[in-house]
Formats: sequence, structure tokens, C-alpha cells
Amino acid sequence: MLTRHRAVASSIRLTRREEEIAALVAQGTNKQIAAKLVVSERTAENYVLNILNKLGFNGRTEIASWATHRALTRCGTM
Repeated sequence: MLTRHRAVASSIRLTRREEEIAALVAQGTNKQIAAKLVVSERTAENYVLNILNKLGFNGRTEIASWATHRALTRCGTM
């Protein structure tokens, strides 16, 4: 199922800020993301929700996996 999600998600473009948030999802909570980016916790939460909706994912774990896979693919590791 995750492979199908990755195939669909790979054709969807996130904004630079959404990509930045997606990369941070694996590292912490919305509160931690907000503190790191100097935005409100609600703003971080909205970004995460927008990413979930755009990519058709159900949870943060899928975002984290997708972001990790993208980062490794861009580096030529995968």
C-alpha cells in the first residue's frame, strides 16, 4: 500500500515550506516543528494537515517515510 502511495505522491508537488515541514515531521512534534521554524503550533499543524491531504496520506508516519525516501532518492542512495 505504501508503494502505491509513493507512486501517487511522487507526482504531487509540495511547496518548499511544505517539503521543509515534511522533512521535520520525522524529527518531532508539531510543537517542536513550530519552535524550530518560529511559527505558531497551529501553523505547523495546518502545514502537516495540508501535506497529508495533498499526498493522500493518513498519518505522520507516512509523511516521514515519504520524506526520507525522497531525500535518499535525491542523494542517489536509492
